[in-house]
Amino acid sequence: MAAIEPTGNDEKLKRRYLRISKLILLFAVIYLLWIAIVILGTFQLALGVSWTTFTVEQWVLSAIALFVVFIIIELLFFVRLSMMTLKKKQKQEGTTTKQFIKGKRVHTFTLPLGAKGGIFSKTYIKINDSSVLNLRYQITAPHELWSKKE
Repeated sequence: MAAIEPTGNDEKLKRRYLRISKLILLFAVIYLLWIAIVILGTFQLALGVSWTTFTVEQWVLSAIALFVVFIIIELLFFVRLSMMTLKKKQKQEGTTTKQFIKGKRVHTFTLPLGAKGGIFSKTYIKINDSSVLNLRYQITAPHELWSKKE
C-alpha cells in the first residue's frame, strides 16, 4: 500500500500538539521542583509556611490536580492524533479497487498478517452468492527464496 502524504493542516496540528506537550512537560517539571523546595524549606530548613503563601498540603493537592489536568490534555492530544491516523487509513482503504471473479466480490485474507513477498497458496471459499474469500497462506518467506545456498 502506498503511503498517504500528510496534508499541511495535519502536520501543523502535530507540530502544535508537540510544542504544547513540551511546554506542559517543562511546566510540570518546574512545578514539581517548586513543590520539592516548599517541602524541603518547610520541614528540613524549618522555615514554616509563612513564606509559601499556602500550606504544604495545599501545594501538594494543587500539584495533583494540575498533573491530572496535564494527563487529560495529553490523552486528548493522543486520541485526536490517533483518530486522524485512523481516518487516513480508512480513506486509503476505501480508495482501493475491488476485485471480482465471475461476478462475485473477492475478500482477501492473508496469513501471517501483513506478510509480503514469498510464495502464497490461494484458496477460494464461497461465502454466499455474491462473495468469495481468497485465503492466502504464506508457504515460503521471501528470505528463504532468495538466500544464498552454500
